[in-house]
Amino acid sequence: MRLPSSPSLSEIQAHIPHISAVRQDLHRPFWSVMIPTYNAGHYLRKTLESVLSQDPGSDEMQIEVIDGCSTTDDPIQIVRELGKGRVAFYRLPSNRGPAHTFNICIERSRGRWIHILHGDDMVAQGFYVAYRSAILSHPEARTIIGQVIRIDEADRWIGVSSVPLPVEGGAITDFARLQATTQLVQFPAVVVHRDAYERVGGFCTLFKHVCDWDMWFRLGQFSSIATVPRPYGLYRKHNESDTSQQVISANNMREIYFVVSANIIRLNGADSLDGEKGWRSRLASFAETIAWELSEKNCTKGRFNQALWAWRLEPKIGRLVMLMKSWLKHKLNRASKE
Repeated sequence: MRLPSSPSLSEIQAHIPHISAVRQDLHRPFWSVMIPTYNAGHYLRKTLESVLSQDPGSDEMQIEVIDGCSTTDDPIQIVRELGKGRVAFYRLPSNRGPAHTFNICIERSRGRWIHILHGDDMVAQGFYVAYRSAILSHPEARTIIGQVIRIDEADRWIGVSSVPLPVEGGAITDFARLQATTQLVQFPAVVVHRDAYERVGGFCTLFKHVCDWDMWFRLGQFSSIATVPRPYGLYRKHNESDTSQQVISANNMREIYFVVSANIIRLNGADSLDGEKGWRSRLASFAETIAWELSEKNCTKGRFNQALWAWRLEPKIGRLVMLMKSWLKHKLNRASKE
């Protein structure tokens, strides 16, 4: 079964918007903490609390919630209750996807350094102190990254990302080459100088699942990347997230394949971390792992879709058998509900 044709670089570029510079008459704080939210419910409260507990004041930090036109909750009430006038609020007239919301976050930012923190994620104490220290220690860097602590719906720690970062912090070499075929970082652990966004453009609206993967790669090509020595970002995994829906449809694997293919071309002949056979095999194993996880949750549709991508990326007898079993299990599951 053939893999779908990837979008061309020109098509991807056509969906990367220009980022305007900040007006010269506006106050420029050091930080802009921009919080995109969409049906985040009570998670937004925890997100704001984690930021406000480290608030250095309005002269140093802009804090604003960007609502992607939520339909199941009223985030402005949470902002008014917790922010008490300190936190700005902006509601989009319609939801045009996550990349568009992220770009509005950048456009509305005034700070020199931007932290886009999803309305269901959080930051640990010391986040802004540690990241500012890394910024001052590495003036050549325009992006600072770190590991994330993965948490569940109840704020319980379920793991720490295994990003290959220097133990004591510092610069990371060959970031773009590594990021080309592997998603190294998550939103809550990334801060970016605004002029970097102005140079590379906004998040590509062609992607729903991997617009951040694409962005971090472009930033890695633009300038050096510095790191913090320990995880400060808290990345939440829950069933209601947009990521979960992308996994069930396997659109996550489709977009991952697209962005990796594009990144390989954009390396301009430089070697990626592994060859095509290597990264396709790794992505196939990733899809297969997700398929088993979804199977344990009795999500037969998700299992079948992920198994199909595992087979597409690396056709093997074992994966074909899994695909056929997944198809049969999904058919039986649908029949039992009719």
